[in-house]
Amino acid sequence: MGNVQASSNLPPMPPNMTPIPPPTTPQKLPPENRIENPGSVEELHKKCKELFPMTFEGIRLVINKGLSNHFFVSHSLLIGATSQTSNYKFGSTFVGTNQVGPGDFSPLLIGDIDPRGNISTNVNVQPWDNVKIKLNTQFQEFKTNGVQTTAEYRADRYTATLCLVNPDLFNYTGIYISQYLYALNNKTSVGAEVIHQRSPQIPNGHITVFNVLGRYIYDDATTISTTLSLTGLQCCYHFKASEQLQFGVDLEGSLLQRDINATFAYQAQIPKSDINIKGSIDRKWNVSTTLEKRLHPMPFTFALSTMFSPAKHQLRMGVGFLVG
Repeated sequence: MGNVQASSNLPPMPPNMTPIPPPTTPQKLPPENRIENPGSVEELHKKCKELFPMTFEGIRLVINKGLSNHFFVSHSLLIGATSQTSNYKFGSTFVGTNQVGPGDFSPLLIGDIDPRGNISTNVNVQPWDNVKIKLNTQFQEFKTNGVQTTAEYRADRYTATLCLVNPDLFNYTGIYISQYLYALNNKTSVGAEVIHQRSPQIPNGHITVFNVLGRYIYDDATTISTTLSLTGLQCCYHFKASEQLQFGVDLEGSLLQRDINATFAYQAQIPKSDINIKGSIDRKWNVSTTLEKRLHPMPFTFALSTMFSPAKHQLRMGVGFLVG
């Protein structure tokens, strides 16, 4: 028997048919093209607000002590011009072992108490990767003065938040807030906020405010955020000139009171001297400034605070010392 060529026995392929490639797995977007979560509405104006100085009056002493890697205590003493402005607080902080983000751990428990019986507590728990629950309570003279509960859900491109402030489900009073922030891309985010308040002191027993939210990041150095409603607006501008210098402008207006106020703030850091300076000035020429100096190699920080109000003819100054 002769040799048989198998290729000569195959029928020819039709002219319009091409081989079907094997199925491939879907390709993931590169990190630069992936749209990140926009954060919460609470963080909308955060970059600008962090530039404003936290001023104080009098002599302030703060001592922080870490008892372990998860438990910390603090002593805060403020000596003011009068007994009403003087105060002492003992605080404690517990940091859990579940790390849910850079510098973010769950659960996080924070509390402080003063000799008058005023207590403040903050509880932050993240039971799931996308869900965070916060509970803030205020007690005045060992009596409940305020309760705020917040539930936050973070998806890939949006964040939804529900907040209840002093809710009374039996009498149906309190403040109920719902927020939603959506990322169109990594530069632009839009959202909405609905605030509903019920109280016997309000005409008709209730009031509802609807806010439109927006944020635009021009580049890594410029951020513009806006909150707009039928009764007012708030617009914040943040510019990072360098790693040591930042500027911010906060513009707030009320249509009901027909008033508008603009505040300019800045933050300057001098790394070689370990000096951090924050200052602000508003439309009424109210000036606030704080200066913090780190005293190396000791774990001490020296602070100065100044507040000047020309309209009230007031000049308030403070000196602070932070240990730990």
